[in-house]
Amino acid sequence: MHRRQVLQAGAGVLAGLTCLRYAGAAAKPMATSLTPDLFQVSGAGNVVALSAGEDLLLVDTGAAGEVRALQSALKSLTKATGRGARVTTVINTHWHANQTGGNDAFGKAGATIIAHAKARQRMAVDQYVPWEDRYVKARAKEALPTKVIYRGKESLAFGNEDLEYGYLLEAHTDGDLYVHFRKANVIAVGGAASPVADPVLAWYEGGWLGGRVDSLKLLLALGNDETRYIAGTGPAVGKSELKTELEALDTLFTRMSEAVRKGMTTEDMQKANILEGLARTWANPDKFVYDAHKGMWAHHNTLSHSIV
Repeated sequence: MHRRQVLQAGAGVLAGLTCLRYAGAAAKPMATSLTPDLFQVSGAGNVVALSAGEDLLLVDTGAAGEVRALQSALKSLTKATGRGARVTTVINTHWHANQTGGNDAFGKAGATIIAHAKARQRMAVDQYVPWEDRYVKARAKEALPTKVIYRGKESLAFGNEDLEYGYLLEAHTDGDLYVHFRKANVIAVGGAASPVADPVLAWYEGGWLGGRVDSLKLLLALGNDETRYIAGTGPAVGKSELKTELEALDTLFTRMSEAVRKGMTTEDMQKANILEGLARTWANPDKFVYDAHKGMWAHHNTLSHSIV
């Protein structure tokens, strides 16, 4: 299975919200109204769109093969709302192609692209993907972020919305961001949470189990009981779904740390069903255990004084 393969989640919508469907593209993007100005556009991955007069801000830009479908959906959204005719700002939650595929088109049209410095660095050079045993070519200049953040968080006013975007340390890659729409009480998290598909720990890009646990705690602390979280795939969810993922991964972190101290191999952990009894399930448990174990060895000196 392709490591970036995602579940089709176009049918999942928030109950009680206005849904606008756009036909004509293979991915059949669907825009879900979160507020009068804020939309979740689903299809081949999630894109969040915020309108402010004639301007539009996007969180992520979808997969490269779905750019025309996304642009068509955005045009239909503009026609339906009378707002957001041009994309002026893009925020990438991380560098992967399913989240940055439209960067080329929007960057070429003059949009400011914001991302973590590590994400820009990875997009600017060829990258080797061990799981697929292939190289991903560097992106075109137009696709590269024009503004970067290193650590901490920054604020951005866009129309009537007050945004905060900040660094999530090693939750999925080494360059993850969250985007908090404070007034709308919506947080876009990209690959840092995964309530529908298996969580992906890109250990060869800095993502690891401990970083994901810490990031989930931070994301939960940012929200309240009414907050809606939008991951890279699937419908928007509440705190309970993130708590379920956190509970499972926090317990697994303890189990796996103990297993590493005992000298257990990846195969030992898989045979021992180390994921058994956790708060969530996995479609491909063996792959997840492999990725989690590989990531932990990069942090062996922080797991315990007796690791070696």
